[in-house]
Amino acid sequence: EEVVKKAKEEAIEIHHVEWDKEFKWVLVDFFDVALHIFSEDARSFYDLEHLWKEAKKISLKKILY
Repeated sequence: EEVVKKAKEEAIEIHHVEWDKEFKWVLVDFFDVALHIFSEDARSFYDLEHLWKEAKKISLKKILY
């Protein structure tokens, strides 16, 4: 909820928000960026870092500052 609230305050457009019924995984789609918010258990289960280990890493510091 806080991410969506801040995005609206900053006039950042959100394409889509969805979550599972237990709120273990929330997806916020910002068109060019997808934000995944996991519970600790869901993060371990899906292990996206392993699935995307070959992906190019980009520092948020370079983007945000």
